[in-house]
Amino acid sequence: MAETEEPKKKKKIGETCKKVLKFLFSHIGLCSMVVGYSVAGGFIFEHLEKHNEWTECVKARDQYLPKENETIDRLMEIVTSTLAVSKTEEEFNKTLRTFRLNVLEIGYDGKDCDNMGEKGGPSFQWTFPGALLFSVTVITTIGYGNIAPKTFWGRLVCIAYATLGIPLMLLCLANIGDVMADIFRFIYAKVCCCGCCRRRDKTKVVEIDSPSRGGPAWNSGKGDIGFNPGQNAPVGADPNKPRPPSATSSTRQRSSLGSKSPFPETLPGPPPPRAGPMIIDDDSDDEDEEDEKITVPLTITMVVIAGYIFGGALLFGVWEAWPPLKASYFCFVTLTTIGFGDVVPGAANFETSQAQVQMILSSVYMLFGMAIVSMCFSLMQDEIVAKFTWVGQKLGIIDKKKVEDDEE
Repeated sequence: MAETEEPKKKKKIGETCKKVLKFLFSHIGLCSMVVGYSVAGGFIFEHLEKHNEWTECVKARDQYLPKENETIDRLMEIVTSTLAVSKTEEEFNKTLRTFRLNVLEIGYDGKDCDNMGEKGGPSFQWTFPGALLFSVTVITTIGYGNIAPKTFWGRLVCIAYATLGIPLMLLCLANIGDVMADIFRFIYAKVCCCGCCRRRDKTKVVEIDSPSRGGPAWNSGKGDIGFNPGQNAPVGADPNKPRPPSATSSTRQRSSLGSKSPFPETLPGPPPPRAGPMIIDDDSDDEDEEDEKITVPLTITMVVIAGYIFGGALLFGVWEAWPPLKASYFCFVTLTTIGFGDVVPGAANFETSQAQVQMILSSVYMLFGMAIVSMCFSLMQDEIVAKFTWVGQKLGIIDKKKVEDDEE
């Protein structure tokens, strides 16, 4: 009994694994994996880098304070000295120049390190929203560069995180982009076209053969001559209505009657109607095949991208108090994965909870925007291929019949 249960158990485990893999590589599964991967990266990088950020702040402050005290003491010496005015001014400038160079080298920005993360104190960059935004910029290859790991383990994990996350993100974008392109193409065909792109009726040419290649038989009864209407009647003719005899049959009938033969010979009838082609309307084709042939114009896809950029510009303009051009510039640089890093959301304020929510929404905007761009690229590719195929057919370079056969 145990031997029979073991194969069933293995089979059940195998089926479960197949279902899990099928779900993971489905559209919902891929999106869930990307979102979960980004969230996990946010928690990991926050844990690895947050404490180091405080340590770096304290270290910079400890290096800065002695330089500051030395500068103050030197300035006091200059003031209390009996040097000439020109010499005093020269010493002042020299001391301040040295202090400025030391501050730039140390990199201390004047934060109160003891109260970092506390209410009323400076906030960490490596909060969860900031780490989540960093994770999204890594797997989308945007890489602003305003925030980066500085610890050994943080950099090592970042390499492994990007190695796994970038292919996953590209796979998700390719999958979701195709699905969104199909949906957008369907909406464009059914709503935007308003019946202009109606499905062309397809026809079939069917050869109708007559049952017999011989003519209709004129048979003789007992002294009468007639036509059997039930045999080889023309298509569409009334079988109960006799056809008028042809000239040849009338002549032979008169000859036969003139000879007064009691058994007139069977006369050949007129030639059978030729079986011609008949056009039959075939409406059994699926409308989805025609929807796949519809291509969205480049202007529509460009309008979609521009609309998403300008929508994001309005959003970030309200959140960050950016002018329209600066906000549009940030959205364009982000969605094209250029990621200069000179304009970054939340760079001036990490303290309030509202700013942290905005950082999370910025990550969502990036992920969804990448999917929109992938969809538009797919639609633009189909449109460009269709245009070049049309030009090739007009020039005779591409065989139109071969293209239609390939599509079928």
